[in-house]
Amino acid sequence: MAKQSCLIVLSASQLGVSAPSFLQCYKLTQSAFTITIATPDGSPAVFIDKDDQSSRWITDMETKNLLQYSSLTDIEGGQYSCVVIPHSPGASEDLASSDVLGKTLTHFISDKKPVCAIGLGVCALLSAVNKESRQWVFRDIALTGSSLGEVTSASYFPLLPLVPGDAILDRAGIFSTGAPNSVHVVVNAGVVTGQNTHSTLAAVQNMILLANQRQSKGK
Repeated sequence: MAKQSCLIVLSASQLGVSAPSFLQCYKLTQSAFTITIATPDGSPAVFIDKDDQSSRWITDMETKNLLQYSSLTDIEGGQYSCVVIPHSPGASEDLASSDVLGKTLTHFISDKKPVCAIGLGVCALLSAVNKESRQWVFRDIALTGSSLGEVTSASYFPLLPLVPGDAILDRAGIFSTGAPNSVHVVVNAGVVTGQNTHSTLAAVQNMILLANQRQSKGK
């Protein structure tokens, strides 16, 4: 069976991408998928919340040229089996308003390909709007993401242009969370969302399962 391709979308905003969440996404997908990492314009991501282990991993990946960034404008959605967006405060700034990402996500939903977003990475889903109806593509899909309690306790909270819960409900979406800092994952209509960094493992595992099921059906 041919190896599938996974698109990892990262913010290039100075608000950053969670290093632990990204690394879990990368480690879980690298064995089963050919990976492409993309940012809005191909600029490098700014990794935050690094500890000693994640700092070593990031440095090692940079040394081995594993962190090669493509531009979202060069991405053809049809080439990928799934897409994952790690927890990323920066997603609320650049990915949430990216027309190019919105078109890519709309393609994934129309083709019923797995979409996975974690924590504030869920803000990236806001970019997908139907051209004809002007309605948000994820409007009828149940989602989770960073809770208000988790967001307001973060040091970067005053810098965030939006928070997922309010933004999703403003678009008549369906949003729920578990207890702060708990593992909470919602799977609905091929879309997997995780509440926070702690939910990355479970969320990505569910995405991989959905991608494998889709491949086994010859889609």
